[in-house]
Formats: sequence, C-alpha cells, structure tokens
Amino acid sequence: MVRTLHSESTYTYPWSACVQAYFLRYPNPQASHVLTVDVIDRRIEERPSSHAHGMPSLVLCTTRLLLKKGSLPSWAPKNIIEHSTSWVLEDSEVDLTPRHDNAPRVMSIWTRNLDHTSVMAITEGLKFEETSTAPAPLTRCEAAADVRSEISFKLLRGRIEKFGLKRYISHLDTSRDGLIWTIRRLLHLQNALPEILPTRRQRLLNAMRPPFLDGYPLSPWQWTKKKWAKLRERFRSVSEPTPMEDQRM
Repeated sequence: MVRTLHSESTYTYPWSACVQAYFLRYPNPQASHVLTVDVIDRRIEERPSSHAHGMPSLVLCTTRLLLKKGSLPSWAPKNIIEHSTSWVLEDSEVDLTPRHDNAPRVMSIWTRNLDHTSVMAITEGLKFEETSTAPAPLTRCEAAADVRSEISFKLLRGRIEKFGLKRYISHLDTSRDGLIWTIRRLLHLQNALPEILPTRRQRLLNAMRPPFLDGYPLSPWQWTKKKWAKLRERFRSVSEPTPMEDQRM
C-alpha cells in the first residue's frame, strides 16, 4: 500500500527570499543529516508563451545531488540496507520573468532517493508560489510526498511505509525552521552589507593599484602610514570619555 501526504503552509517572507534561501539553506542547525550538496547541472531555458504573440519566459533549471544519512527503526531486519547514507536527486525550476497573464511566479522542486529504493522510496514535490493579495508579500508552499516499499513480505512492507511517512511528517517542521533560519540570516547580511562593502575611495584606490604590486609587501611609507592610522584610532578611543564620565561632568 502506497502512503501519500499533501500539506500547505505560508511563509511571511517574499517569494524571492524563499527561493534564494532554498538554494542556500544547507548547512543549517536543523539539517545535520544532510552531509553534502552538489550542483551537477544548471541552465536557463526559454519556455514558449501561452499567448500567440507573447514573449517566451525564462526558467532556471537546476539539478542537485544530496547525500543524507538516516537510520531504520530497531524492529527492522538487520542488513536490510548496506549503509545508512542515501543519495537524493533534486530537480527544480524557477520562473525568472513575470508571466504575461499576471500569474504568480512559481518554484517547483522534485526529489527522490536513488538507492535503497526497494526498501523504501520517497518521492517529494514542493511548490513555492508568489502571493501578492495580502498587504505584505507572502509565499504559499505546497508539499506532496509518496512513500512506497517493494518488500515482498506484506506486513513488513506496511510497517516500513508507515515509518517512512511518519518520519517525513516529522521532518516538515524542521525543514521549515531551517528555511526560515536561512531567510533571516540572508536578510541580516543584506542589512549589514553597506557596512561590509568598501567605500568609494577604497574601490578607486584598489582600481588604480598596478597589477604588478599584487602580492608584494607594503612599502616603508605605506607601512608607517598604516601604523600611524592604528595609533591614532587607539588614541582617540582612549581619550574619548565614557558615558559614566559624561554623567559625572
């Protein structure tokens, strides 16, 4: 008997932030079972428009290979699988251009395990859909999973499928928490980016620096100037009064 599940949820973040975070969500504190993530193919495809004279749309197609670790329950027969790790193939498509019929942009993901399929095969489909009906931008997420086993013993096959579905349901919350954690980290970095980026003067000086000087040590004048700047900053920090001293004065 094949076990299936369908669930819906909403993220209180823009669709573009959810898409970016999905590709960058590993590693995160909620996904210690994900060992490696590799992009094996990425391309941009043109899709014909549904209208006769419409412009074609652009879609980002990505294929990734993930290595995950897991374990079977204690009641499962020993040596039923060779190793505890499993390769997972992930295919995704992201709308890069708005649709001509004003339809929301969508990111679609399909994942399936490549080994241990005779014991338990899990196929998952995800869809992140752009939503603009609310005052704040939201993202609607739909998830569907299919869990099946090909073990000949019917009783054992049913228990394994039930276990796989239960474990998938438990991972829905951790997967959501991991994505939200990544979104917040990206938003924090974007807010701090102006302070991290070099100033216009620094970019101009770096652009005017001759290439043959790259990798060479600083000249005596540059070394002295750098040391003097550090001493001046240290002197300013020492000479500036603290808030307690200001109150006393």
